[in-house]
Amino acid sequence: MSKANYYVINGGKTKKRAMIYVFFGIAVFVLFFFPFFGLNLRYQIGSSLALIINGLGTFSLAIGALFLGIGIVGIFTRSRYWPKQVILGIILLWIGAWCTGAMVEIFGLTIGGPNKTGGSGYH
Repeated sequence: MSKANYYVINGGKTKKRAMIYVFFGIAVFVLFFFPFFGLNLRYQIGSSLALIINGLGTFSLAIGALFLGIGIVGIFTRSRYWPKQVILGIILLWIGAWCTGAMVEIFGLTIGGPNKTGGSGYH
């Protein structure tokens, strides 16, 4: 008969102690660092994410236009994949317009554009 190997996983107290240090670190950050540097941190994070989202939107606009063009050519060449390509192109153009704030017009249908603000509501 062979002996079975048993492993003891030490998980109880060490994980709880580590979590307490994490929560303590977050509390110290919120109480001391954030009131003095929070506004600058907010704008720095926002500007970093804006670059990423604009890049993703530009890429989606380019790929969406490519798929839409291939789909329209597929209509005339009697390709059986043209509906999928046209739908995918329109969806990618919509995502790109939403990310970049651009306005795209396809067959008289406007996609994207500036957001409407004000006028109604409590804001």
